[in-house]
Amino acid sequence: MDKSNKALVSIVFTSYNHKEYLRQALDSLVGQTYPNLEIIIIDDCSTDGSQEILKEYSHYPNINLKLQTENSGSYVKASNYGASFANGEYILFAQCDDFAESNQIEVLMEQFEKNPSAGVVFSTSKLVDEKGIAFSDDFIGREKSFKNAVSKKSLISGKEMKEFLSFSCVIPNLSAALIKRELFTKVNGLSDRYLVVADWEFWLDMTELTDFVYVSMPLNYFRQHATTIRSSIKMKTQIIEMFKMFYNHISKNNLTPSQVQKLKIGAGAVWFSYYLENKKTWRECFSLVRNEINATERNNLYYLFLGVKKHVIVYLNKRR
Repeated sequence: MDKSNKALVSIVFTSYNHKEYLRQALDSLVGQTYPNLEIIIIDDCSTDGSQEILKEYSHYPNINLKLQTENSGSYVKASNYGASFANGEYILFAQCDDFAESNQIEVLMEQFEKNPSAGVVFSTSKLVDEKGIAFSDDFIGREKSFKNAVSKKSLISGKEMKEFLSFSCVIPNLSAALIKRELFTKVNGLSDRYLVVADWEFWLDMTELTDFVYVSMPLNYFRQHATTIRSSIKMKTQIIEMFKMFYNHISKNNLTPSQVQKLKIGAGAVWFSYYLENKKTWRECFSLVRNEINATERNNLYYLFLGVKKHVIVYLNKRR
């Protein structure tokens, strides 16, 4: 494939203490069939020998290796730092414990050519265990309304995507998405105010600017291991961050009253979904959630219970 007439794609690869997966992850990126790539590697001060492995790849002419001497504290900060070195028209964020099909970038770029209104193209990810063995995919866990929509078409308007994102993060794996870099810059990248839901807020912000394309072909492998499984502490963090995310999105965008109401009800529905996952943690979080939303508007408990109603309706529809 001729490199000269292909847009440059920047891959920001963030690494922290997962040396056992690095070669598989990086080999899948340097072996991409798309010809015009730069790979920016940010190691966030790993202490397990990761940096020695990363140095083995520094001889590739399209790899820019940055070894941090202090840990930034989150993948979000490391990702934004990596993006500051990007020169490509498009950008993809790769995690050090994930890996990709060799044609991932090529297939995603083809969709940009076919859908000029899109600013994000994302695919299904295979879920793999610590040994890299696939056991499921992330499409199975997505909401019925999203599944129905993408079974009929691949191009999703920003308005539609906001509806899906108001109920769940339908792009659960950042490594599966290719993004127009000018739009990433326009929304000021990933928000480092969050530890868990930064990508979810980023996708919500992107719905204000662009359309999305979904590729049903699994092009990425999303590793599930001990640090991926949600602990009760992480669950509490996610619940609180989720409410802050939704209300922050409302405050910084010029939304219609109908859009505001839908987002608030969606937040309530997501909140109730945690009850089904871990009732004890959900009960412990109730006062935190109440205080969080009361700090914004006193009547928002009303939306929590409308969200419960929405969740029940969706659940009943799934059983039909």
